[in-house]
Amino acid sequence: MHTTRMALIVGIAATLLTATFAAQDRATDRVPVFVKSAGRDSGFTDPSKNRQDSVKDLQKRLEKSNVVRLVPSESEAAAVIEVLERATARETNLWGRQNKSSLSVRLHAGEYSTEFSGESGSKGVMTGYGAAASKVADQVESWIKENRERLMSAKH
Repeated sequence: MHTTRMALIVGIAATLLTATFAAQDRATDRVPVFVKSAGRDSGFTDPSKNRQDSVKDLQKRLEKSNVVRLVPSESEAAAVIEVLERATARETNLWGRQNKSSLSVRLHAGEYSTEFSGESGSKGVMTGYGAAASKVADQVESWIKENRERLMSAKH
């Protein structure tokens, strides 16, 4: 009985260690990314609450990513996503006057940069920015998947 209990404890410990190391490997496999707003340069804060809110929207979406891992500083990142602007346009369709939200970002990886943008469908006031951020996050993740090896080799 004592041997069975000891074998069970050793088995559980081995399983926990394996799971811990697997989780660490997955974290290091993801590309480190930092998200900031365009108005946040040279250590100053961004005066635009809209851009700050979109930074939070992108971070919230990317926290769940299997492709990227958010890092707390630019120096730790292989890629930096900079929120440029967000806007809402009024449009009229079959359901009447609606708002369509959009988000534009620039991704920097070393000397390289490219821009992505996303739009929500027509929705009520202030409900579309999260959807626009999700569309941008999907585009960024796709680009990072395609360029992962180069990003990771440039980081090291």
